[in-house]
Amino acid sequence: MNTKINNKKISELMKHKNIKVVSIDTKNMLYTCDDGNEYPLMDGLETLSIEELQKHVDSAKQATLDIIEKIENEDG
Repeated sequence: MNTKINNKKISELMKHKNIKVVSIDTKNMLYTCDDGNEYPLMDGLETLSIEELQKHVDSAKQATLDIIEKIENEDG
């Protein structure tokens, strides 16, 4: 089964979704976003401030968008 993923749709949704870190729980190794969702905090990141973690989240989002765009360009 070969299913094509709609990269353009995913990309557009991601561009408009802004994830804002509001708290870090080092005891449970989680961070919480303004939408109430909790995500696992990777080892080594527990010493970061909210602002520093936000920069990493933003960077990861941009890297993902860049990868999707590259795939789209290769697929034509």
